[in-house]
Amino acid sequence: MYRIASVTAVLAAILALALTASAQGVIKIAIGAPLTGPLAKQGREVANAVKLAVEEWNAKGGVLDKKIAVLEADDQGNPQVGVAAAEKVAADPAVMGAVWGITSVTCIPASEVLNRSNIVMITPGCTNPKVTDRGLKNVNRICARDDFQAPAGAVWLIEDLKKNKIAVFDDGTTGPRGQADEFTKKAKALGAKVFRYVIRAGDKDFRPILGTIPKDVDAIYASLWAPDAALLVKQLPDVGLTVPVMGPDSMFERVDYIEASAGAAEGNYVSFLVPDVAKVSSTQAFAKAFKAKYGPVSSYGPLAYEATNILLTAIQNVGRPDRAAIRDAVRATKGYQGLLGNAVSFNDKGDVETQTIYIYQVKGSDFMQVKTLNLGN
Repeated sequence: MYRIASVTAVLAAILALALTASAQGVIKIAIGAPLTGPLAKQGREVANAVKLAVEEWNAKGGVLDKKIAVLEADDQGNPQVGVAAAEKVAADPAVMGAVWGITSVTCIPASEVLNRSNIVMITPGCTNPKVTDRGLKNVNRICARDDFQAPAGAVWLIEDLKKNKIAVFDDGTTGPRGQADEFTKKAKALGAKVFRYVIRAGDKDFRPILGTIPKDVDAIYASLWAPDAALLVKQLPDVGLTVPVMGPDSMFERVDYIEASAGAAEGNYVSFLVPDVAKVSSTQAFAKAFKAKYGPVSSYGPLAYEATNILLTAIQNVGRPDRAAIRDAVRATKGYQGLLGNAVSFNDKGDVETQTIYIYQVKGSDFMQVKTLNLGN
């Protein structure tokens, strides 16, 4: 009798949650990103881009005849905080999907929490291969993987810029370390000599490590987040090094990298996951609307906006607030034409079928796109 009563109580609780969600009359979309802390500039852009897309949908009537609400989940770029944030999201019965993450170290554990509740996740910036290689049905990403992005950086430095002695830095965390590993693998395959170094994120003086770099290196690949990268390039002249520095998407931030470096980033290179929004016709409306409300686009905003529209389109196509059905509909996305210039189709893992990387150079106060690399899976 006790077991029957317990099962009945559980079913009653589930029904009550469902009725509560229905009574709310809203569809919720969660935003998971570092909204506070050192990566807040990039995380807040993700949140603002999601909000912009939601506002545009609400202006046209919402989705499933319901208004769309945004639930912010501050993961602080910390895996433990990210898990707690994901648990709160999963507990809200009105949440039908999430746009989550710029740090793979938080994306991976948070996605496992969401997966248990059948909540689909589209990430605009978690690039580590493990994000999708685990085979979770709910995880998709709109951006290229590290095992395409980092090798593209190696090709650029070695084949285009003719560099062959490269110091490689990371901060020891999942995303940056994975990018550095992929870069190293490709660089060695291309015949370059690689020297590996690890710094601790948040340190303010990298000169003791920088001083150990051989003086004949001709480039640095810094798999670091923008604030740390800015410090690194500012301190290089103090140890007698004036070599070009390249980094992955984590460094693509005008304020936290270019401005914070006080001119030391001039001429350096960064790979990123979207084209120059100022020069692509399909991004003009988004860039203008975002700038009017939040200021210039500077990092993951276009990807988060695209992810939100894909998610809401899937909800509309399913026709009901059904987490599992929405999860499957997102994975089935084929040929979605958004603002980024490439049709979005997800493969069986949840990766985009066409991986695209854009190489930028720092020129004055901005990034200038200098090359595009595409790879179809």
